[in-house]
Amino acid sequence: MSTPLIYRDSKLEPFLNLPKDVSPPVFDVYYATDREPVEMGPFHPEFYGNERSRSLSLGIASVRLGTGEMNWPEIRAVSLMEKRPKVLPLNIERIETLHRIGSAVKTLETSLYKGIQTDDSFIARINHRLSNSDTKSIFIFVPGFRVDFTYPVLMAAELWYYMGCPGAFIAYSWPSKQRLRDYFSDIETAAFTAQHFRMLLLYLADRTEAENIHILSYSAGARIVSQALHELRLMAYGIQVSQLKKTLKIGQVIFTAPDIDLMLFAARYRDGFDDIAENITIYTNANDTALNWALRFFGWPRLGAPGELGLTPEDLQSLKSLGETVIIDVAEAENTASGNGHGYFLKSPWVSTDILLTLRFGLKAPERGLLIRKEEAAWSFHSQYPLIIKRLSENMK
Repeated sequence: MSTPLIYRDSKLEPFLNLPKDVSPPVFDVYYATDREPVEMGPFHPEFYGNERSRSLSLGIASVRLGTGEMNWPEIRAVSLMEKRPKVLPLNIERIETLHRIGSAVKTLETSLYKGIQTDDSFIARINHRLSNSDTKSIFIFVPGFRVDFTYPVLMAAELWYYMGCPGAFIAYSWPSKQRLRDYFSDIETAAFTAQHFRMLLLYLADRTEAENIHILSYSAGARIVSQALHELRLMAYGIQVSQLKKTLKIGQVIFTAPDIDLMLFAARYRDGFDDIAENITIYTNANDTALNWALRFFGWPRLGAPGELGLTPEDLQSLKSLGETVIIDVAEAENTASGNGHGYFLKSPWVSTDILLTLRFGLKAPERGLLIRKEEAAWSFHSQYPLIIKRLSENMK
């Protein structure tokens, strides 16, 4: 992940007030996975493969930033540089399964609602982490397809690191495979895992001391998140929106490069899934050739691809009219055309900055320096965005 713009050439320091239970350069993040465990050897006695599981495994992963030869001051300094003199690798040093929900003979719902379990080490660890943080929030990262168990864990650790380690961060590792030809298989798996993700949200809302649960999804992860929120809204039909939000505690929901049918997403929206969250943000990119290929495969516009092959201006206006969702066009942001233009939330220091300002500080689009032109539905990045962010960082010191 490139260094977010907000840390370049500024005195803003995200690591000054780390929680007392955080010991850099090793960072402990949590995980939830419905991958089947596999044996990996003496150093990783239990890891997770590509097969689907009927249960949800919950645990903790220790992730080291940098090499063993680098000390923490050096790692911290290099991680904040625009041009790094050396690579900062991320490696999982240890994983530990703490709890499981559901089994092959018991549904997740039965397992979840059978009562509070005093031996739930996962919840105990989460609550301990929250007690040491001034932010009583849980953050969840939901990846796209073609990744293994480790990718979302490492990504969650890096995101949490640049946020300054507030609250607790959970990587949701659904059982995607690692080959491009498994795309359609993974799309079906995304529908399968949405129930597990839905139950995870209920479990966290019911049993942790979190005040907010924020969700960041990438690519096909949008399918999982939107389906889970849609199902929660339908299950809560007749419940007042204020009570629903108080119960579920869903705060920010962010869709980056969302690989989902626009009309399917809009249909779920019309059923009221936006009632679940405090705020919804959708990032789109005309440079995203991966989504343009997905459009050709399926024949329908993708939510994350504006322009001739994706969202038209009429589509954007229609989607915006459904609720208070913020739509952000990243095409003019730095490095959003890199590669196939799909991984911009990692490669663009402008976009990663906007995401951090949303998740960590809860700033609204105009407060984050974004621009919206008259009669347009989508926000965009100002040509002077680096200067705007530099001034913002000075005010945040």
